[in-house]
Amino acid sequence: MLVLFILGLVGAINITFHGINRQIKEKMGFTVVLSDSISVSEIESLKNICESAPYVSGYKYLSADDVMAQETNGDGSDLIDLLGVNPYAPMIEINMREDYANVDSILSLTAVWEAMPEVEEATANTEMIGSLNRNARLLNLILLVIAGALLLISFVLINNTVRLTVYSRRFLIHTMKLVGATGAFIRRPFLWINFWQGIIAGLLATGLLVGLVGWASSWEEIYVTLYLPWQSVGVISAGMVCIGVIICVIAAFFATNRYLRKNYDEMFG
Repeated sequence: MLVLFILGLVGAINITFHGINRQIKEKMGFTVVLSDSISVSEIESLKNICESAPYVSGYKYLSADDVMAQETNGDGSDLIDLLGVNPYAPMIEINMREDYANVDSILSLTAVWEAMPEVEEATANTEMIGSLNRNARLLNLILLVIAGALLLISFVLINNTVRLTVYSRRFLIHTMKLVGATGAFIRRPFLWINFWQGIIAGLLATGLLVGLVGWASSWEEIYVTLYLPWQSVGVISAGMVCIGVIICVIAAFFATNRYLRKNYDEMFG
């Protein structure tokens, strides 16, 4: 149960990480600086492009006055009095969908936008995006290695436990062989018992995981279910039950076969 719970916990952490990473990526994108002489119809045309483009997860149009207010944290009246004009140009902030949030895609898309006559410049922080993607791949690899190691450890631990159970009944197996019981008949109760043990262990591990997620969801500061929805918890829970059943049944099958092949003298070894 504990091994399956830890394995499920790593899976939950992995899904949560992917949810957070996806949200961060979809807040990234590039900024399009528009021409000062752009018309209202051209602005609407660019908005329509943003709304229909498959790579856009969201966008925000900022007029020259909006940009000045954002940059100066006010209405910028002092700057206008000094220069006589608003020095800022209108712009569109474009956020990318997760699949397009990589350096190559963003560079190619900024090149397409810069080729438009209404656009003065399209810029993106490609260094930060590249660093985020590299760190995400590294962390994902680490989580996969941990999950693989835990899966191997769970198999070894469960296999040893099942082998000890079968070892304690090795003379019963030998007696059944002497009275003519077939291998399938001898294996059946061991497989059936371990099948139910795997289910019970998986369900207990599921209870622990669901309780932990429910407790974490009560934290107002952290929206756990936003990144780890209950549907994903259900998939992880089903996976824990299946893994528990598969490992227990396979271990029982091989452990039973081991003593089916031995004679009486070898039972003491």
